[in-house]
Amino acid sequence: MVIAAEPAALDAVERTTLPSHSAASLTRRSLLRSGAGALAAVAGAGALRPARAAPASVPFGAAIQFEMFDIDAAYRHAFRDECAIVLPMNELKFGLLRPSREQFLFEPADRLVDWALSNGQRSRGHTFVWWSTNPDWLEAITDEAEAERVLVDHIERTADHFRGRLESWDVVNEVMAHEPGGRDGPLRDSFWLQRLGPRHIPLAFGTAARADPSARLVINDYDLEFAGDRYDRRRALTLDLVRQLQDAGHRVDAVGIQGHLYSHLKIDREALARFGRDLKVLGVGLLATELDVIDFQVPGGPDEIDEAARVVVSDFLDGLFAGQRPEAVIAWGLTDRYSWVPDAMPRADGSPSRPLPLDRDYRPKPWFADVRQRLTQG
Repeated sequence: MVIAAEPAALDAVERTTLPSHSAASLTRRSLLRSGAGALAAVAGAGALRPARAAPASVPFGAAIQFEMFDIDAAYRHAFRDECAIVLPMNELKFGLLRPSREQFLFEPADRLVDWALSNGQRSRGHTFVWWSTNPDWLEAITDEAEAERVLVDHIERTADHFRGRLESWDVVNEVMAHEPGGRDGPLRDSFWLQRLGPRHIPLAFGTAARADPSARLVINDYDLEFAGDRYDRRRALTLDLVRQLQDAGHRVDAVGIQGHLYSHLKIDREALARFGRDLKVLGVGLLATELDVIDFQVPGGPDEIDEAARVVVSDFLDGLFAGQRPEAVIAWGLTDRYSWVPDAMPRADGSPSRPLPLDRDYRPKPWFADVRQRLTQG
């Protein structure tokens, strides 16, 4: 599948398993060929932004939820005390931000972002394009031109509203197929793919770059860190997507590795390091965007669970740093009190999951101290 440039240029799982085409013969120019036929990529002007000077240490951050922010003072204090970056977890996702075509509910995200900035922290945006949380009014659109107008308008209005307050955006989130190598192609079978084809990706990047030129633009995806053929394919396809966007003249500043780490799966430190080096050659940065630990297959009590977490997080950070210095390491939440993991993948023994740096009583886990030390070493 070849990504197309946006129309203006032509004219001048949470983890649902979805089928996809075989990726064995994919090349830099053929990654995104869909069943509807290839869409020609066109080159355009656009230079990569030069790398910024490295800070003294890699910043740690976490995603915050508006509901808990309002009702739990200890929750707010933990984010204030522990994080250099605080970002809205859900409040900027399409369906929550825009329940109707006319409505943009900016107030929850505004409060979170402004609170973080008032504390001297940074913030970032998640996300313009995702396959999930689309409202019914959006899914009802069948006309391609209308879908394009809605996407462009959504990105322009949202990016303009937060311009100068968010340092980066996850422009597209989870656009790669969950299982590359099946029958439907390397891209996830989403509303945006069905209505606009592969060109929804460069369309989103081009629009975001114009709407907020100072924000760093990120491709965000998961399962890029483990050992195995499926993960090798996902890393290779992500690199091909970056290259195709660059070939079409679009700026890609970084790849976000979500980092939902399974304690029972092996991190491929060498492959992760090679992935980071390959991105660096392309002038593209790397960050961890949604770090947590999924421990439902780890036997034992809290000590055993935390030790397994320490190992997998340490291996993950070793692989990241061996490839290139990450721009940030961000957790998907901060305390076990509030996490998606126990609902999605509960432990069979009924004991509490321990996915995040702080436990349910806001006490730091031993592995969080290791993370702090690793990020300080740079």
